Amino acid sequence: MKIFYDTEFVDDGRTIDLISIGMVAEDGRELYAVSSQFNQADVRRNGWLMANVWPSLPILKNPPGVRGMDRLDVTHPDVRPRHQIARMVKEFILATPDPQLWAYYSAYDHVAYAQLFGPMSELPDGLPMQTDDLVTEAKRLGLTPDDLPSQADGHHNALADARHNLAMARFMNLV
Repeated sequence: MKIFYDTEFVDDGRTIDLISIGMVAEDGRELYAVSSQFNQADVRRNGWLMANVWPSLPILKNPPGVRGMDRLDVTHPDVRPRHQIARMVKEFILATPDPQLWAYYSAYDHVAYAQLFGPMSELPDGLPMQTDDLVTEAKRLGLTPDDLPSQADGHHNALADARHNLAMARFMNLV
């Protein structure tokens, strides 16, 4: 069974720091989690992440007139430590018969997913060691990104993006 997923992350050219992960299985199950441990200062220094990813996260905004920076709401139920996210992802995948991971431009997503468990050699048994790529499949079918369905809203929210990955897969008759 296919699982479509997306991650949001801070990438500095050497490391990938997970911000959030969203997964949608063919059977309708969903998983969404935001890391409580990503470096918020790194996100604040990245204009693209601030404009595109930060607004989709559970954020505590300062009341009017109170100085300081908005920050991640670590009390929100979607916000978890990395070890809990790793356990949730593992359980989600292992509850899926013959799991196959799919993502859009999947290379970095796969690294962000795999690094939840440490180095590649520590990926738990039963978890896929690769992610199939929707862009590659579209090219194989003779489609360009412009031929695929567009996402109306929720861009760069990992769960909304994972749902859209499923929509693109349906368009390409993968499910």
